[in-house]
Amino acid sequence: MSPIPPHARFRSSRNDDVLRLGGEVLRFGTQAYGQLWAITGRSLQREVERLIRGAKTSAPPSALLQGLAGGYVNWLGELAAMASSVTETAAMEFARESHGDPELSIGNEDPGPATGGDYFEVAGKPFAMPARVLDASQGWAMFFVSSEAANRSLGAAGDYLSAFDAGDGRTPLTVIGVDYRNSDFGVYPEIAVALTVTAKGDPAGQLFVHYLAIVVTQDFTREAARTVWGLEKIVEPKLMASYAADAVRFGLPHRGGKALSIRFPRFGDAHSSEIPTFSISQRCSPTALKPRTYWAMVTKSGRGEGMQIGGSVLLELGTPEDGSCLCSNNESACCLCEMLRTFDVAERFPAANGWTERQTAVFGPPRLLDLP
Repeated sequence: MSPIPPHARFRSSRNDDVLRLGGEVLRFGTQAYGQLWAITGRSLQREVERLIRGAKTSAPPSALLQGLAGGYVNWLGELAAMASSVTETAAMEFARESHGDPELSIGNEDPGPATGGDYFEVAGKPFAMPARVLDASQGWAMFFVSSEAANRSLGAAGDYLSAFDAGDGRTPLTVIGVDYRNSDFGVYPEIAVALTVTAKGDPAGQLFVHYLAIVVTQDFTREAARTVWGLEKIVEPKLMASYAADAVRFGLPHRGGKALSIRFPRFGDAHSSEIPTFSISQRCSPTALKPRTYWAMVTKSGRGEGMQIGGSVLLELGTPEDGSCLCSNNESACCLCEMLRTFDVAERFPAANGWTERQTAVFGPPRLLDLP
C-alpha cells in the first residue's frame, strides 16, 4: 500500500502514531466483523428464498443442491473480496490522515473549487461528497496491452504516472460500459477506457486506475468530474446503451457499417459488497502554481454478477472519415478509435470480462497524494 507521508511541519510523536495505528486496527476489526455478518445474512436470505422458490415449483433435489453449492461459492468469494477491500481502505485512510496533516484533506489549505468540507459547486449548485449511484448496470473487458504503447498513450500524464507492468511487458487496459439509471451525476450511458498505473516516486507501487477517455451524453457529469476530480470527459449525445436478452451494446448508432461500440454478455448471479478501486488524476487549485496529484476511492456493490476468462465481448471501431467514432468532436483530444487501434484490442477476445446487472456505488472526494 502506498504511503502518503505528511509535510515536515506537522510531525507528531511516535506515541501518537502508535495510538492512531491501534485505532485503525480496532476500526478495521469492527468493520470486518460487521461486514462478515452482513454478507452472511444476505447469503442466508438468498438461499432461503431459493429453497422456497424450488419447493413451490417442485424443483428436483439435484437442482436445489446445485443452487446451494453456487451460493456457498459466492459467499466465500464475497468474504475474500471483503477482507481485501477493508484492509486496503483502512491502509489508504491511515496514510491519508497520517500525523493529522490538514493538507491531505479537501477544504483547508488546498480547497480548490470546494465550497467547504467535501462540498463542491457544480453548474452553480452545491454538489456533496461522497456522490452516490443508486442503480446502474456495468460491463467490463480487460485486455493486456504493450506497456510501451500504454506509456505513450499517457501523454502529459506520463510526467507523474507509469503504466503498470504486469509481466512480460504487458499492462492491463480495461474498456468499461456503464448505464447510470439513478445517480447524483444524472441518468446517462458511459464508455470509459482505463489503464492500470502507478505513481512515479511511489516506493510501494500502489495500483491506480487512470482514465484515458470517458465518454458521456450530458454536460453536468462532465462538469462534475472536471470540478471534483480533474477528470476530462467527452460529451457525445448520440452515445447509447442497447439491451438484448443476453447482451448489452454501448456505443454510437450504426450507419450501415462499423461504429465505436462494445457489446458485453449479460450473465451471472453472484453478489459483491463494497469493493474499492482507487483512481488517480490531477486537478488545479487557486493556491497552487501548477496542478497537483490526487487519488480517490470508489466502492461498488452489485448483484447479478458474472466474470469469466476470455468471453464473447465484441469491440468495434469506426473510422474518422465517416464520423463513426469520436474523432470529429472538437472536445476530443484524439480519435478514440485510433487510440484503441494502437493497442490492437479490436475484434479479439479480452483476457477477462464481467457483467453486473444491478450496481450501486459511492464515489469519494479527491485526496492529495503526497509522495517523498
